Amino acid sequence: MKTNIIVNTSALLLLTCSQLLSVAQAQISVSRSVIEFSKAAKVQDVEIVNSGKNKVYLDLKVAEIINPESDNAQRVELEDPRTSPLIVSPRQLLIPPGERRRMRVILRKPATDKDRVFRLAVRPYTGSVKIDQAGTDKKSSAIKVLVGYDLLLLSRPDKLKPDIEVSRSAQRISFTNHGNTNVLLRKIEQCDSNGGDCIELQPNRLYAGESYSVALPRTGSATQYPVKVWKSVGLNNEKVSY
Repeated sequence: MKTNIIVNTSALLLLTCSQLLSVAQAQISVSRSVIEFSKAAKVQDVEIVNSGKNKVYLDLKVAEIINPESDNAQRVELEDPRTSPLIVSPRQLLIPPGERRRMRVILRKPATDKDRVFRLAVRPYTGSVKIDQAGTDKKSSAIKVLVGYDLLLLSRPDKLKPDIEVSRSAQRISFTNHGNTNVLLRKIEQCDSNGGDCIELQPNRLYAGESYSVALPRTGSATQYPVKVWKSVGLNNEKVSY
């Protein structure tokens, strides 16, 4: 049983460090952190914005996640565009300060029986920074803090069969996905019998074949302390109490 696998929006923190004398920060943001492909939408665009004061070079790499429901999930880099089921264009970007650029992601081999899960790493890279020291001819090294993104890309089968089994005790609530597509448990909270004084629990994306279990902060029955769960499959949303 796994408690979590890959987070909807995970950031890669890349540090180029020398002497802690000054900090230069590049601010990069993306328009979407999760991309859903469909039969009618196999091509998706993402905008990347540089709101910092320095130009930023970006390296874009695609990987497929094999067995995402497993503790032994594998990240397989898709390096050959001739055979890759998913490609990104361009593979590298230069974004001047205050500007934005668009990248395109193309799904060539969609899912058939169950989800295919991919990751798109957007990683800034840069050279060393030298800062003038006031009143001297010397230059000191600086730290560049570059925050990248790891976008989640999902290809679902044409016929979706979401099937979540939920079991609950006085101490825990558990979810198992017996379907063929992932279900986002986007919000989980335990409340009192009147539906108030709620405590939020850790949400999770539940892949096909995956189980997720979480301890309840309040011990008691479903009548005393119900658990509310907001579930999403693509654009379809549902709220259920247990």
